[in-house]
Amino acid sequence: MTGRGDELHPPSKWKVVARDRTAATGWRDLAVQAPENLRRAWIALTSDPRSSADLSRQHRLKRDLKQVKIAGAELEQWQFEVTGGGRIWYAIDDDRKTLWVTHAGPGHPRRTDR
Repeated sequence: MTGRGDELHPPSKWKVVARDRTAATGWRDLAVQAPENLRRAWIALTSDPRSSADLSRQHRLKRDLKQVKIAGAELEQWQFEVTGGGRIWYAIDDDRKTLWVTHAGPGHPRRTDR
């Protein structure tokens, strides 16, 4: 229950959680450099994390990046393009209704260059 002075969040069936400190720091960097883009990304992710309506912005990662293991579970890993170079990678945990941010940052992740 929320009370007076508590921060209020938009309703969503998804919880967004940083997997580690690096992802949290990258998220914070995106919030500083592109706050409106990050807000739009958050809305898109929590509305439909598997949307492929805009394939240039949101899609499942490929090859060895398409899945990631978190807490013993193999989860789909997706990407959202926040800016020209800035990306959010996230894993979808349907059982916990959690989106695990596995990477976030204003620079293009080199691991996708092939």
